[in-house]
Amino acid sequence: MVGKTSISKRFITGKFVKIDIKNRTVNTNTYQKTIQINNLMFNLNIWDTAGEEKYHAMAPIFYRGAQGAVVIFDVTNRETFKRATKWFSELSEFTEGRTKIILVGNKIDLPNRVISNEEASDLAKKYKCDFLEVSALLGKNVEEIFNSLAMTIYQGYKRNSLDSGNDNGRRSSSSNIGNSRNRKFNITQNTDSVAENRKGGCC
Repeated sequence: MVGKTSISKRFITGKFVKIDIKNRTVNTNTYQKTIQINNLMFNLNIWDTAGEEKYHAMAPIFYRGAQGAVVIFDVTNRETFKRATKWFSELSEFTEGRTKIILVGNKIDLPNRVISNEEASDLAKKYKCDFLEVSALLGKNVEEIFNSLAMTIYQGYKRNSLDSGNDNGRRSSSSNIGNSRNRKFNITQNTDSVAENRKGGCC
């Protein structure tokens, strides 16, 4: 298990929840949280998709409705890192590149890591996305995942509004974005189903 559910629960509750074979995600869990960044309020809907292969066919449903995606791998498990490229490819296919993505390496609190920061950063650069190392256990950088993704989505909306706002030489107001008190964003989390089925360790 790469720790996607533990990351979600840490972000929502501020507490670490150990996930094992008995309470891992079945189908999809959804979470909601409102955050404030630079006087802007963001309503986040987080879809925690199941890792088991039998639920994989449902993933595109959530891709199409997501403005943001978190691709998570376990820094102590190379197989999860190798298969992260599959999630990037699927997100590109089903969202036509519109979804903002962040790559996350979890379990940096463990001593037996096999994926270096440099290697993961190179993968993020390849797909033109941000990269964060986190620990769901310690809570390190967990909030930064969602804060960073929310701001990236917001900035994309703002740019698009300005780019498409010229009407007969006039620039339209971006009030639908910049002055909105509550902006709702849908975020899906993607992880490696094969690796989750193989590895029975804690998140």
